Amino acid sequence: MKHDVEYKKRELLIEEAKKEFLEKGYNKASLRNICTKAGVTTGALYFFFRNKEELFAEIVDGPLKGLKKLLIEHFQEDTRVMSGVASLGEIKLDHSDESDMFIEYIYTYRDSFILLLGSAENTVYENCVDEFVEMLEKAVPMMMSVMKGYTMDAYMSHWMAHLTVDAFINIIKHIEDQDEAKRRMRPILNYLVKGWIELVMVEK
Repeated sequence: MKHDVEYKKRELLIEEAKKEFLEKGYNKASLRNICTKAGVTTGALYFFFRNKEELFAEIVDGPLKGLKKLLIEHFQEDTRVMSGVASLGEIKLDHSDESDMFIEYIYTYRDSFILLLGSAENTVYENCVDEFVEMLEKAVPMMMSVMKGYTMDAYMSHWMAHLTVDAFINIIKHIEDQDEAKRRMRPILNYLVKGWIELVMVEK
């Protein structure tokens, strides 16, 4: 019984913290307000979380790590597939299934990602967008490298990585409905995949 009560308090704090962070951002969010709305004392909050950053991390850290894991697994699978491809013409251009997979995951935790995109200043997560750009910037040329005779310009890889990440960010921020987000993102990602392929150079 006591365990259930403590669990409920913790979940209430997390839910109210999410609302507070979404409304005011990390810097202006008030722990006092969070506790008041959750109906608990500040002492109760500090029983569960050491500080505001740890409370913020509880909301965003798991979803962020999960998305990175999903991306890494996707890159590994694409690299495996491309190792058996002899030419650019054999590369699969339709990434609709992959687009849906990423949107489904992101929208399961959309509030957490909205926080990461707009309220993470002065936290350890403030550079998370740059981290995703770097992941993509390194992964695509690496995937291409398994195909002998092909390479990609580093500057163009960086530029395309930004475009790809920014496309997802725009969808996440401005479209609330997951099905509409899927419908919009599929052609965008397929367009970007074709763009990546167009920038691949034949080694001389």
